[in-house]
Amino acid sequence: MHSTTTNLPNKVQFLLEQVGDLTQLNVTDRKQLKETAIITDIQQTIGSTYGGNYKLKWVQQPRSVFVVKKSSSESTEKTFVELINWLHDKYPQINIIIEREIAKEFQNRLPFVYIIPEGQKDEYTRVVDFVITLGGDGTILHVSSQFDHSVPPIISFSMGTLGFLLPFHIRQYESALESLIKGDVSLLLRMRLTCSIWNAERKRTVWNDQKIGHLQAMNEINLHRGRFPHLTAINCFVDEQFLTNAVADGLIAATPTGSTAYSLSAGGPIIHPSVQSILLTPICPRSLSFRPISLPPAAKIKMEISEESRSPLEVNVDGRVICMLDKGDFLEVEMSPYPIPCVNRVGEGVDWVKDINELLKWNQNFVNKQLLTHWW
Repeated sequence: MHSTTTNLPNKVQFLLEQVGDLTQLNVTDRKQLKETAIITDIQQTIGSTYGGNYKLKWVQQPRSVFVVKKSSSESTEKTFVELINWLHDKYPQINIIIEREIAKEFQNRLPFVYIIPEGQKDEYTRVVDFVITLGGDGTILHVSSQFDHSVPPIISFSMGTLGFLLPFHIRQYESALESLIKGDVSLLLRMRLTCSIWNAERKRTVWNDQKIGHLQAMNEINLHRGRFPHLTAINCFVDEQFLTNAVADGLIAATPTGSTAYSLSAGGPIIHPSVQSILLTPICPRSLSFRPISLPPAAKIKMEISEESRSPLEVNVDGRVICMLDKGDFLEVEMSPYPIPCVNRVGEGVDWVKDINELLKWNQNFVNKQLLTHWW
């Protein structure tokens, strides 16, 4: 049996320093940004005017790392074992934690790793100094769901798939991890949303005999008609003011990171991930004039199932089905103070520019295939 994290020390302290030119900020903002504190938890100030990268500096070497691989993927299994063994040999003083659900299959190959005690997900927040993910964007979304409060720095490695959240290829893992452990990396704080779900009696929703607490979303929270054929009706409020009655397949509340996911497919705009904003995007609305809107980070959104709705709605958070809501039930969405700190490939946010051009082929002209034959 693997040892649990119960006796592991708390995560270490570190410093965050702003990267870039601060001269364009006002005096108050500049003063606040220059006051760099020693911290263990990363939080964002709602409405902060600073949207640049941060330089990470450890006060002491990290003590614990959480390694997560893509679920049910044989292609990542070999690399998962190889990376953990390299990390254990190179940095024997660092405790390596893996998910409890996969621990049994690696009992013989990785006997030295740790797991959290059953049902104690908060242990991740207490002990983990940084996270390594192997897989696609979905693996990072899974990691986000494991941290209900502050999230440690995450370094993500692509296993050959394309994704907006995968700045490093797996071939680079040795040099990238050495830089991270040394404290020679920059972080982009990707905003999250927090969501609470309530029934018509204004009590917390209970689903499968469990009360649903606050949920964190890195990409989006959406209400959708699911398998039911009828358009749904959702009363939407912003800061307790009635905004609209949305007659559509559903509504998406997305982060800037999520603006290139489901929201983009539904016709929403692309928003830079360092911008604090909440994007509200309708899914196949009945009205042609119902366009996506971008709301300020301090906005509080309420989405209530209208009495006119002909079927229940499905709540999804980052692709995970959470529950079904009936008439009068509602959910509230606002910016979370706990972002996802992502390790960047380059220091000044060039990752995003490369991604929208190389992955989305943004604003690239169509080329006549017949003309291509004359180029060779």
